[in-house]
Amino acid sequence: MSSVGKVRDAKLIVCNKTRRFKGIAYVEFKDLESVPLAMGLSGQKLMGVPIVIQPTQAEKNRVGLTTTYAETRPDKGPMKLYIGSLHFNITEDMLRGIFEPFGRIQTIQLVKDPDTDRSKGYGFIIYNEAEDAKKAMEHLNGFELAGRPMKVGHVTEAGVPVGPNHIDQDDDRAGYDLGATGRLALMAKLAEGTGMKVPEHAANALNQARTQQQQQQQGNMPPIATQCFMLSNMFDPAIEKEHNWDHEIKEDVVEECNKHGGVQHIYVDKASSQGNVYVKCPSINCAVAAVNALHGRWFAGKVITAAYVPVVNYHNLFPDSMNPAHLVQTRR
Repeated sequence: MSSVGKVRDAKLIVCNKTRRFKGIAYVEFKDLESVPLAMGLSGQKLMGVPIVIQPTQAEKNRVGLTTTYAETRPDKGPMKLYIGSLHFNITEDMLRGIFEPFGRIQTIQLVKDPDTDRSKGYGFIIYNEAEDAKKAMEHLNGFELAGRPMKVGHVTEAGVPVGPNHIDQDDDRAGYDLGATGRLALMAKLAEGTGMKVPEHAANALNQARTQQQQQQQGNMPPIATQCFMLSNMFDPAIEKEHNWDHEIKEDVVEECNKHGGVQHIYVDKASSQGNVYVKCPSINCAVAAVNALHGRWFAGKVITAAYVPVVNYHNLFPDSMNPAHLVQTRR
């Protein structure tokens, strides 16, 4: 607990008869602003067991008796929101792209581990106007982001988040890498059910995701060929155990594509459950030849599927692929 603030007192609850620890403890912080930070630790494992952190019943009763949820929210001026249950790969820039369409933002703070500089899965946003903050809270509380429903609530002057489901119950999934495919899914979620304007960078990625989905749903229609494509079902990350297994897959793909003109860029999305590999060829003709050779082919006991990706969207996803100096070479 002292990692988020100075602890004034800590008390373990024990059984009166057996004197055995009941698995419950009370912690009192010196500063009130340490409370929401401590609640962000909920779900972290202590001696292998996930801990649950929440305000004491006495504190919740006191808040309930003295004020209501609606009364704690200011009508004018700046308003602070608590943002929780975030995927650990969500960045402050991503949060700004999601929340800024609702109004001017004063500050965004994503709480990070001081030792690893890794996100702890929660943070705070201050809007210049309370009205804008309320709109964001109404639209985005429970909004699914990267596969996890966000928790958005108002932070009182005492530093305590209030509102439905404000306690952050993170789990092990939060530590997984989003990967390129996950980032596409993340950006696609920005436009769903909010009625807000999608940031340009999100719109580009969203168009790519929709294009790929349409190609899958309308398989009887000829896809528009580009020099970029995505291979799926190349691997299963859950069973890959060998060291540098992704390098082996990369070598296999490059070796095959070299028969049809080579590869300018390749990315093995190790976090993708669909086993995706992204490829850019030096020309459309090369890509078409490679797709025709690879689509429907068996690889490691799986049937590969291939789908073209618009060049502009590929570059948006992989900026380093825009001006490759040379073709990718194999080491074999």
